Amino acid sequence: MIQAIKNLAIRGAPAIGIAATAAVYLAHLELENQPDYTANMTKAIDQIEASRPTAVNLFIATAKAREILHSNPTTEAFREQVNTIMRYEYQACQRMAENGYQAIPKNFTRFLTHCNTGSLATYGSGTALGVLKKIALHRRIEVFVDETRPLFQGARLTMWELMKSNITCTLITDNMAAHTIKTHKIQAIIVGADRIAKNGDVANKVGTYNLAILAKHFNVPFYVVAPKTTFDHTIEAGDDIIVEQRLPEEITTINGYAIPPQKTQTFNPAFDVTPADLITEIITD
Repeated sequence: MIQAIKNLAIRGAPAIGIAATAAVYLAHLELENQPDYTANMTKAIDQIEASRPTAVNLFIATAKAREILHSNPTTEAFREQVNTIMRYEYQACQRMAENGYQAIPKNFTRFLTHCNTGSLATYGSGTALGVLKKIALHRRIEVFVDETRPLFQGARLTMWELMKSNITCTLITDNMAAHTIKTHKIQAIIVGADRIAKNGDVANKVGTYNLAILAKHFNVPFYVVAPKTTFDHTIEAGDDIIVEQRLPEEITTINGYAIPPQKTQTFNPAFDVTPADLITEIITD
């Protein structure tokens, strides 16, 4: 499970929170009849927390696991915690979709989004993508999708989900966003979040900050959609958020083929932080 989180087989803040909770349950099943159960479980939870550093949902899940470990470490308790977080995330998606539908002006029909925020990243209909799916039930919309380099979550996942939902969608490369906003008269940009600081600064897939600046320039609303499990009340501002650094190969290779010269230095942050003053609204459950 840890490897699945690390290599992005499981990704998206809500899904990572669920996976972390399930990983604790799996660790309990492996360790419950072994000596030094508490110490080994504590080590396992530490390893789960080290899988990815930015999405706060993971740490909320492991904090609850530590509570169970020191109060009622039974198979039933750990299993029920998995069921509880799955139910919560599913219901949160429904509430975010409804809140987003109510918050976004009814005449908006052209949107731009980044990365993947749908069912593949959550457990229900999604965060930002869940809102778009809800809007699409009531009026015809068009969604422009950043490919989202370097791992193409937009191209591979968001386009697939939108097409499955019969929503008109158009793929663009990340560096086409400004031109697309201008020429296609984008009315709103809508994204998800991996961690939100107390002051409203938002960490999300790298490239989000770019879009927020463009939204400001074009006077386009910039919406962030995230469940309450994404809010980190221990962090005052975005500068305190640890941004995960990924492997150089994600930038230097595509489908196994090397692109730049050998020994090219890389900078590959998985996330960036958008200041609160660039965000129109945070839509939550």
